[in-house]
Parts: sequence; C-alpha cells; structure tokens
Amino acid sequence: MARQEELLAAVEKGIITEDSANRILEYNARLDEHGLPIIYNLRHLRKILKIRKRDQEIFFGPRRNELYREFQIPKKSGGIRKIQAPNEELKAIQTWIKAEILDKYSASKYATGFRKGYSIVDNANRHVGKELVINLDIKDFFPSITYADVIKIFSYMGYKLEVAHLLTQLCTNGENVLPQGSPASPALSNLAVIKLDKRLGTLADSLNCDYSRYADDITFSGKKNIRSIVPLVKKVISEEGFEVNESKVRLQYAHQRQEVTGLIVNKKVSVSESVVSELKNAVYYCGKYGVESHMQHIGCDKAFYKEHLYGLAYFVKMVEPAKGRAYLNKLDSIVW
Repeated sequence: MARQEELLAAVEKGIITEDSANRILEYNARLDEHGLPIIYNLRHLRKILKIRKRDQEIFFGPRRNELYREFQIPKKSGGIRKIQAPNEELKAIQTWIKAEILDKYSASKYATGFRKGYSIVDNANRHVGKELVINLDIKDFFPSITYADVIKIFSYMGYKLEVAHLLTQLCTNGENVLPQGSPASPALSNLAVIKLDKRLGTLADSLNCDYSRYADDITFSGKKNIRSIVPLVKKVISEEGFEVNESKVRLQYAHQRQEVTGLIVNKKVSVSESVVSELKNAVYYCGKYGVESHMQHIGCDKAFYKEHLYGLAYFVKMVEPAKGRAYLNKLDSIVW
C-alpha cells in the first residue's frame, strides 16, 4: 500500500503528479473506511494472492473453467444440480475474497441463508401460525447471477474498474456466471439480490405480511388475502433478472401442512414426520436386529448409513433440541 510519505516523495521526484497522488490517497481512504484490502492493479493482486505471472492467463481469462472440476448431484425435488468445484489454489483465493472483502458487507435483513448465525430455523420462524404460506423458488439461482452483477458489487465497494474486473474473473466461471461450488458464490449471491430483497420486502410490508429468502427459496406469509401477491412477486423477480420455477410455486393454507425450507410451521417450527419416522424406525430396528439386517430389509446400500442417521439426528436437534439429543443418545447405543 502506498503511504502518504511515499507518494509525496514520488511527487517531489517527478515520478507521479500531485493529482495522481491525491487520487491514490482517496482510493486508499475509500477502501480503508470499510476495512477492505487495497488493490491497485493486476500485478499488485497477483502479489497478494501469490499467483505466478505465467498462470495469470488461466486465472483471469476465458479458460477459467479449467480451474474447476464439474460434477452433478441429484436434487431432492428431482432433476440434476451442476456443481463446479474450484481446485485447491482457486478455492483458497475465493475463500480469501470472501473473508477479506465480501464478509465486510451485510446481506439484507430478509436473507437468512449463507449468513453467520442464521439457519433454516430462523427462516421458518418468521412464518409460524399464518393463515397462508406462499413458497416460490428461483430457477438456476447461482448461474442467473452474471459477470455484470458481480462487477457492480466490487465497483460499489470502491474498487476501481480494473480491479473490479479482476476480482470478478476470480469469482465467475468461463460462462461468466457464479459457479455453484465456489466458497465466494453464496456471499456474492446475497449481495447481488439486495435490491430484489428490498423490493419484495417493501411489497410484503404494504400488505402487512412477512417475507424472507433462504438462498433461492422465497417465502411470504400472512392473511389469506395475500394470495393476490403472487403475480406481482413473479413480475418483480423477472424484472430483477431471475425466473420463477413454476413447478415449485405453492400456496399452503392453515388446514394444510405448511412447510418452509423443509420445516413445518403450522403451529411451531418442527421437523417433518417423514424425517422423524425414518430416524425412529432406524433406531428401533438397528437396535433390535442389527444395522446390516435393517439395511438389507429396507434395501439400503448407502456406504455412510451411520453418518446419514447421525445427520438426521443433528438436524432434528437443531430444530427440536431435546428430541434430537434423545435420538443421538439412542444412536450412540447401537452396535455399528
């Protein structure tokens, strides 16, 4: 970082003009104000991130996809989710960008996903005991956030255009969108949709109902008359550059099961019966007949069945602590 005395010396030697020195000092102050690392140019950024000059083309060019390993995983709701996992070097760089830059800024008050101290329980709590719960899902959420969206974020933070481009290249893939698998993508997604959250939150306030967003899951809840909000919500989402997954639009009334990010919210936040039933049956039959026998009986060939059951128990514990602890104790007593 260029200090004031160094800049003054450079001015005196005729290396830079006084105007240039003042612009550098203003740039430093702007970033310092938010605790952001000062980055001047490509050479400076390479030095900070320890990127070799001979490698800069692949990190900052159209071949960026070579830095990712691509694979697919099935979605719970059906279909396939494409994951692009960065290699270790790029992952470390993206983690640094998240910690040193992105985490200095807060998501909107309506966002509950990808935020420290928040969980799906916090998201669900806002919608307990309502006459109507409306769920919508943004289609292809991460890939819908483009290079142009990301560069706006870094520019808004105070980085000059050249540096904003460089940081954006490190956080987007060869298709110039957010890759699902980057440690920086969740934080960037929250910052990219602050305007969307504000518009939908203002809309909810106008109808005296509640709004929250957990990643790509959007929820409104309130009186039954809020059902009229759906077309307008879709319009706002479209205007902000996103598309609603029509197959996942759900209106859930109080006499029906009301679910928000996988949790039941009719009268209190609770885990769905299907999860509890699976865990309850597994604990009973594994304890009585043995793990291998139970797995054969249900036709399960999961290599990590034990870890799967413990995962379910910890999930229950997050929502209903006493019940979750009880299941964890029972799992501990099983002979694995």
